[in-house]
Amino acid sequence: MGTLRVLAQRIIPATQKPVSQHPFDLEYGVDTSGLIGGGDLGVGHDHDVYITGYSGIAPSRFDRTIRRWKLTPPLDILENYTFVDLGCGKGRAVMLASELQFRGVVGVELNADLARIAEANVEIWKAAGRVRCPVRIACGDATEFKLPPGPCLVYMANPFAAPVMSRLLKGLKAQVVAQNQTLDVVYQNPEQERVFVNNPDFVLLWSEMISMSKQDEEADPVSTNRDRCNAYRLIIAPK
Repeated sequence: MGTLRVLAQRIIPATQKPVSQHPFDLEYGVDTSGLIGGGDLGVGHDHDVYITGYSGIAPSRFDRTIRRWKLTPPLDILENYTFVDLGCGKGRAVMLASELQFRGVVGVELNADLARIAEANVEIWKAAGRVRCPVRIACGDATEFKLPPGPCLVYMANPFAAPVMSRLLKGLKAQVVAQNQTLDVVYQNPEQERVFVNNPDFVLLWSEMISMSKQDEEADPVSTNRDRCNAYRLIIAPK
């Protein structure tokens, strides 16, 4: 069912809100606007068919989501966490995270064109003096990305369908076990939450509607204030 929902998302409905330049881009001179269907993001990879599409996260929703996550006990200090955005697209969440005091920020994107746009946006962000931690964009398969050492916060905004999510969670668990590290996952618009249910080591911390500002609601081409966000923690039970 998750895959069927993704296939439906790959076609842009005629009734969707018109897409224009987001106020975020107008204010900061970056390029994160637009709505791109998954069918237009293929790169010849086996995972192409499972890509849901691209739309930048509403800045107000991202801010409120991270604030909510920071209230989740027990939590290490923010400065010890690396923020990892899997399926970062044009890098809006990466830029917003880089303003915080994370240990580092990494955006991972399979589509090379989007990755190049994200890199250009990050350079603009750096030139404006908004970056407060090391930040980089990695072009590649999210399921093959190697987590940095130490606590990590993996962030996803509904980037892909169930088969890829299943492979991802299996790989994340293997890395956490090997490196004995802390891992939280924040999952916006959790279309594939059933995959997490089938992986009980990923413990649901909370599931909430995270609202966005009126300005963001008017500018966002797909999201609504009815969208949920789930937060998980990978807890490996002792043998």
